[in-house]
Amino acid sequence: MNANSKLTRFGKLVVKALTDKDMTKTQLAEEIGTSPQYLSYILYGVRSGEKYLPLIVATLNLDPRKVEKAIAA
Repeated sequence: MNANSKLTRFGKLVVKALTDKDMTKTQLAEEIGTSPQYLSYILYGVRSGEKYLPLIVATLNLDPRKVEKAIAA
């Protein structure tokens, strides 16, 4: 990732949910069984993180429709 890296729409959704739940990215990474660095790769669109998406959605109790829209954008 470089200085121009931006959160994807999905990444923004996750960061907002983390803030709402007073949870850190590190805590989420531990919860879903990955490293904080890999979680960041997913949030910034470097990796699809396909296998972790359902876990992220479930852990943060995200609205699946919002997630679909964010990923499709």
